[in-house]
Amino acid sequence: MPHFKFNIRDILFILNEQLNYGSLCVLPRYQGLNAKTLDLMVNESARFAKKVVAPLQEIGEANGVTFSRGRVSCPKEFKDAFALYGENGWIAAARDTRYGGQGFPHMMRIVINDLMYGACQSFNMAPSLTHGAAHLIETFAGEELKERFVPKCYAGDWSGTMCLTEPDAGSNLGNIRTSAARHGDQFKIKGIKTFISWGEHDLTENIVHLVLARINGAPGGVKGLSLFIVPKIRVNDDASLGPENDVRCINIEKKLGLHASPTCTLEFGARDDCIGYLCGTENQGLAHMFQMMNAARINTGVSGMAIAGTAYLNALAYARKRIQGKDICRNTPDDVPIIRHPDIRRMLLWMKASVDGMRSMIYTGAFWSDLAHELEDGDEKNHYRHLVDFITPIIKAFCADTGFAVCETAIQCLGGYGYCQDFPLEQYLRDVKIMSLYEGTNGIQSIDLMGRKMTANGGAPFRAFTHEIETFCKKNRRHPALGKQVQCLEKTFNEIFRGVMKINDLRKTDPACWGSVTYPALLCFGELIMAWRLLDMAVISARLSEQKGKNHFYTGKILQATWYTDVTLPHTRTRIASCLRKGQEIADMPEAAF
Repeated sequence: MPHFKFNIRDILFILNEQLNYGSLCVLPRYQGLNAKTLDLMVNESARFAKKVVAPLQEIGEANGVTFSRGRVSCPKEFKDAFALYGENGWIAAARDTRYGGQGFPHMMRIVINDLMYGACQSFNMAPSLTHGAAHLIETFAGEELKERFVPKCYAGDWSGTMCLTEPDAGSNLGNIRTSAARHGDQFKIKGIKTFISWGEHDLTENIVHLVLARINGAPGGVKGLSLFIVPKIRVNDDASLGPENDVRCINIEKKLGLHASPTCTLEFGARDDCIGYLCGTENQGLAHMFQMMNAARINTGVSGMAIAGTAYLNALAYARKRIQGKDICRNTPDDVPIIRHPDIRRMLLWMKASVDGMRSMIYTGAFWSDLAHELEDGDEKNHYRHLVDFITPIIKAFCADTGFAVCETAIQCLGGYGYCQDFPLEQYLRDVKIMSLYEGTNGIQSIDLMGRKMTANGGAPFRAFTHEIETFCKKNRRHPALGKQVQCLEKTFNEIFRGVMKINDLRKTDPACWGSVTYPALLCFGELIMAWRLLDMAVISARLSEQKGKNHFYTGKILQATWYTDVTLPHTRTRIASCLRKGQEIADMPEAAF
């Protein structure tokens, strides 16, 4: 039985009823498109994910990858699927037609990845990274380099990676040692990069690495880093392939999960013959790379949500079929499906609300991103830019951790069978764990949120977010069915607002205490946004119920929102209060006492 499960109606409800994503088509870049065309794209991506990508989950787990003499070999089915992925236009669906894209809204990348990651996370990382690398070249490189590299990547003929981390640097990119020596109008690259997803494989004939390195003589720290295009195989002026480019895989990691996704250590320039091309401006490499890094952070949250989505639906299917135990309410003398048991229903409702809330959070951020990119310059465009800046670390960290918790809960629903390989849940749990570590650990994301995102541009990101919450609460606080929950949301936000203002003061007066509460504060924002998005869907569902008549779908949207809000937000308020307690145990604990 196929592992991959999704509810297309849930997806389209958020896109159409909640976000009205067809409204993007009035923007100049999307003229000629309409909501029906976008819906067609969603449905086609769902079919491709189910038919082509989902079977790779079991194949990849059974076969993994092999590493021998610097080469990584993948299952043949992965190579075939990657070629189809490119041929069908999924890599470049949201990119400009000039280089082979289809010109769909930027947010369609997120919707496509939702389905593809849920179908097979280990595989979809390869085309997703390829898109990110090629888009980075398209944005910052010179025209000749764009023509040479971008079309091949968007077509799926070549793949791409991002190469930041080094063995002694980790997330501290200022310690990067990879060097770039001038060699005419090119550079010779020398160094080692580690934890490079899909850094070596046989899916494509070439791999284009985007490498952060320091030009000899450049300043130390992050301000001296530049970005380079470093192909595995050199590319001639006519885009044909030349000799190998002195890029060698020297190790692949043995990991908890994602066994079909090679995580590589790459050595550049061991023979002093690795050629790189400057991408963008010297010493602006990290600023350029942030485009791909921020996209990767959001896609990490997408992965957490997508894997959680199929985990929940697998648990739901099992709970409907598994007959075990008596009805606690004694409505029947017979044994009943376990979905009748209150504790199972509690877990199912939490998973349902969590997945729907995360999806709405992520899609809303993606919708804002389109407006931030495509609106004319002005206050409205800046408003959406600030919103995207604010929500990005929350999407990454909160959805990564919640995705893991959903997979854990799904296993719990199945009991002992959930722990066994007979069902896909144990693999989901192993695969999804990396999301809290990818692209800067969740602790790093919380420092970004409570540091730069609270103070950048005079606090504009937080002010933009505050405006969205306050506008929703003002509009709906007297809603006949949901007013109580909206008022609870407003009360919780007000307490978070006051709390984070005090936490901001700690950054200067007590940085150790500040650093210890940034992650709990991020969780508060995550839960607040979840309740907001769920209540927004509930308000819409209540209106549609009046117009079209009640049904189970709309009822589910309303009940998940009232339950999540009433059960979760009291804990949220307690957590933000606990961030302000006077105890100094975290800072005062002697290292020897741990």
